[in-house]
This record gives sequence, structure tokens and C-alpha cells, in this order.
Amino acid sequence: MVIKVRQLLLRLGLTAAFLILFAGILILSKRQPQKNEILLETESEREAWLNLRGWRVGEPEISEAVMPSAWTTLNGQRWLSLQQEQGLSPEQYAGKNITRYLYPIENGETPELYAELYLCGDALCGAQIYYAETGIMRTVR
Repeated sequence: MVIKVRQLLLRLGLTAAFLILFAGILILSKRQPQKNEILLETESEREAWLNLRGWRVGEPEISEAVMPSAWTTLNGQRWLSLQQEQGLSPEQYAGKNITRYLYPIENGETPELYAELYLCGDALCGAQIYYAETGIMRTVR
């Protein structure tokens, strides 16, 4: 009788341990960033990311938008190529809501120089430097 109780307790303990382990794996797998995903959760992280690439920026203008679902135009293809050069994959955010951060660059060659970051949640899905006067874009790096 004592042996059966011990076996039952052992089985219950192992089952509980397995369930806790399984729940932990599920929780951690949902929190892991996707491959090559850059997470910029706070304003200081976004500014630091730009600073590390040589840009000193002012206060951003923030707006909401939707990432295009396709880049079929020549300009869209150029923009997509620019993002891919930087290791970003905006295609995985196609059609999703994004936040646009537009930073005036304080150490640029002209006052019309801006840094633009697009985030889907906390994930960076697009970034460029552009000249407001000409509309010419280049990589952030």
C-alpha cells in the first residue's frame, strides 16, 4: 500500500514538473525575437541605436501608419532594397500597423536631414536617412 502511494506521488510529481517545464517553454518561445529582429522598446533605445550609427538626433515626431502589403512600384522596390541592405525585413510586417519616428538630425550636413524609424510594436521594420528637400534616402548605417 505504501509503495503504491509513493508511486502515485512520484507520477504526480513528474507530471507536474513536465507541465511546468512545458508552460515555461511556451512562455519563452513567445517572448523570443524573430531571427535578426531588432527590438527598440524605449525612446532611449531608439536614440542610442541611431547614436551608435553616428547620428545625433532631436525630439521625434511620432505618427501611426500601416506597412504596405506589397512593394510593386519602382520607388517601393528601391525602399525595400534599402531596408534589406541594412538587414531589415519589412516584408514580414506587410499590412501591419506601425509607428513612424521622424528625428531631425542635429549633426547632419544640412538642416533638412532626417532619420526615420518604422516600428511594428517594438520591432524595427524600417529605417532610413533622408533629405527632406530632395527626398533622397540612404541607409542609416
